[in-house]
Amino acid sequence: MDSSSAPAGGVAPFLAKAPPISIPMRHFVFAACAFWIFAAAFVFGSGRFLGFDFQSMWVLGLVHTLTLGWITMSILGAMCQLAPVLWEVSLPHPRLVKFAWWCLAVGAVGMVWHLWAGLQNFWMPAALAVAGVFLYLFVFWKAMARAKKLDWTGKHLALSLGYLSVVVVLGLLLAYDRERGILFSDPQGVLIAHIHLALVGWMSLTIMGVSYRLVSMFTLAHLDSKTPGRLALALVNVGLIGLAADALFFGRLGLKWWALVLALGGAAYLYQMRRIFAARNRRIDPALAFTLLALLGGAAWAALGLGLAFGWIRDSDGARIAYVFAAILGWATPYILGQIHKIVPFLVWLHLYSPPNRFPADMAPPKMQDLTSEKIAWLELAALAPGIYLGIAAFLIESEPMIRASAWFLLAAATLYLINTGLTLKHLRWSPYRG
Repeated sequence: MDSSSAPAGGVAPFLAKAPPISIPMRHFVFAACAFWIFAAAFVFGSGRFLGFDFQSMWVLGLVHTLTLGWITMSILGAMCQLAPVLWEVSLPHPRLVKFAWWCLAVGAVGMVWHLWAGLQNFWMPAALAVAGVFLYLFVFWKAMARAKKLDWTGKHLALSLGYLSVVVVLGLLLAYDRERGILFSDPQGVLIAHIHLALVGWMSLTIMGVSYRLVSMFTLAHLDSKTPGRLALALVNVGLIGLAADALFFGRLGLKWWALVLALGGAAYLYQMRRIFAARNRRIDPALAFTLLALLGGAAWAALGLGLAFGWIRDSDGARIAYVFAAILGWATPYILGQIHKIVPFLVWLHLYSPPNRFPADMAPPKMQDLTSEKIAWLELAALAPGIYLGIAAFLIESEPMIRASAWFLLAAATLYLINTGLTLKHLRWSPYRG
């Protein structure tokens, strides 16, 4: 059986419309490697993090390894597979998606390489990555246009994709204008808008929307009321648009109030998630434990944002990187790890071992949980949690030994994640059950 094609008539109705499994998997493999590369670079460059600013090309390279290579690749891969579920349509133009993947992958690698090599024209590979992103946007927007209706999750994704288009354009213009200084009179304000459109508009709205669907499914919880989530969606969008507009056009005069609106939106989302977990009918497994760690990280991120906005925390380069660190590694990373620990084994099992696949009577196919190691997943969690909070504390107090300790914990978590992902993906090549 060719593992790159989806068998029509599998146990899941969406399988007949699902893209070839090679499409989401190439995203997840690239993302896992990017996470490991970030962690390794963090370990061996940990001494560079004190006294830097956001113009440091080394730090910019690390940040974009995470945001483009790890987070964006993971989300886009998941969305390729979720499209048939959410919108009940086949993914349009699978070949175009593969081409978009190459543009984004080569562009992201080239951009990070230019940054780490100290080359000033890193906007050129960034332009290739932006072109790839717009190809993805075309495919997803076309899929949404074919949908009979957009559910609650779909509305979050429609908004987040819109924000992504603004993020990449602003990022490319910032990269081009870095040495020229001709486009923006207040590049710091543009950077603030770019960062928050990425972390809140693209990353967080996607996670929020998908979490309502996936976490409810994984916990077997019935969502009895969406009121807190609707309030969260409204507040987050109002706060984000207000903050971005203030940073871009109004001299950043009211940032603290927009930060407060965003924090209230985050609190409403946390309350909605609390209701889901309270209604769960399943034990806390590693995937759900990662989700709980993500919610804790999101609360820490919001607290840091309020502290910086209202002057309760001294505005320093270390405090700013702690804020971004909490967003990417404390909030987004645990959530992505938790969901991929469910999604990847599910997809591999569904494509290889579900009906109508046939097996000899003496060769019963493996169960879904046999495709991954729960023990390794718990070890990942045990390494990730101290890596997150040591890192946040280290940047706040500017402690190089704590930064190094955080980096080693994160490298351990990334290595274990690579191993666990490999245990699942090896079935696509070396499964003894394949015909």
